[in-house]
Amino acid sequence: MNKIKLFSAIIAVEIVVILFLAMILIHESFTTPSNQNKTSFENEMIYTQDTDIPFTGKMLDTLDNKLIVEFNVVNGFKQGEFHLLKMDGTYAVKGYMNKNKNDGNWKYYYENGGLECSGNFDDDEPTGEWVWYHGNGLISCKGIFLNGKPDGQWIKYNQDGSPSVIINYRFGKVINYISLDTPTIS
Repeated sequence: MNKIKLFSAIIAVEIVVILFLAMILIHESFTTPSNQNKTSFENEMIYTQDTDIPFTGKMLDTLDNKLIVEFNVVNGFKQGEFHLLKMDGTYAVKGYMNKNKNDGNWKYYYENGGLECSGNFDDDEPTGEWVWYHGNGLISCKGIFLNGKPDGQWIKYNQDGSPSVIINYRFGKVINYISLDTPTIS
């Protein structure tokens, strides 16, 4: 049972780290918008500077004259496509926002441009199938979220693509665990 807790904790930490980093990056995009002299941020809404009028328009942020964040704002809320770019112009994160919340498909990319993770959000909660990838492009982990929690069968894969661990969840709790590298059933 200790291995179940260990692998469950590893998966949970991976999920939390990705979601936490995404939220930090999204939040940080508001702290230094390139049109900061035209807008202000208060109570999770973006306003036209020195007014109580919610801002509508495209928000862009640059670093060293390179675009790093791009998203749309409608009536003060992040709405539609959200892009976080690396300094070379390739994507770090691509997703959709609905009234400041993650919604729809989100993709996270490795520094080399390869896909690291892909999955959907509904009202800021992960939902449906999520897939993580090794740096070589092969799947590293795959599972389903239900109501923001892991549910059903999750499979972790080795770098060569062979399955290594199967964990079954129900409502975010581990039901059982099978190690395929060293056969163990718990």
